[in-house]
Amino acid sequence: MKSKLFLAFILFTPILIIVFSTLSFNLGYRPADTKNNGTFFKTYFQVPSETLVNIKRQAISFDDGKWVLAHYYLNNNEYETTLRLMRQLNVALNRDIFRLKRVLISDDIDLDKNIHSEYPNLEIYFDLMNDFKSLLDQNSDQFFNSSKIFLIDPYGRAVMYFDDELDPKLILKDLKVLI
Repeated sequence: MKSKLFLAFILFTPILIIVFSTLSFNLGYRPADTKNNGTFFKTYFQVPSETLVNIKRQAISFDDGKWVLAHYYLNNNEYETTLRLMRQLNVALNRDIFRLKRVLISDDIDLDKNIHSEYPNLEIYFDLMNDFKSLLDQNSDQFFNSSKIFLIDPYGRAVMYFDDELDPKLILKDLKVLI
């Protein structure tokens, strides 16, 4: 008799778990927040690759399967601390260092020429028609009020952004989960 009760307990436990979890989900119980430290854009949007070109007039490419850690440089904000943070995050990824590339996007074609010497692996692209700038502004709340680092997936969709004052360990934690 004890063995039959034990067998029934083992058989009905997974069924009861599935029934109760389905009922609770259908009745409206859902987790309130996600555990990420960055902020998701309002909607995922495709990065207009044809309007982002480098100094050689080549469009940005997402064919290499890498995530993109990017910063949009405006004339009014400081970019050196953000670029330094991006480099530190890339190095801290250890074995995943080659799954991420760093990009600086600007609407200013006369960008400081010393950036390439200080940050040799940084790719620089120019938003000539400000299409990407308007997409960033539409899909986030007050994106350009402070310096931000944003993340683009390997398919060219902007996913989330981080304030550059956020603790680098928290940003790294999100990057490791996503990458």
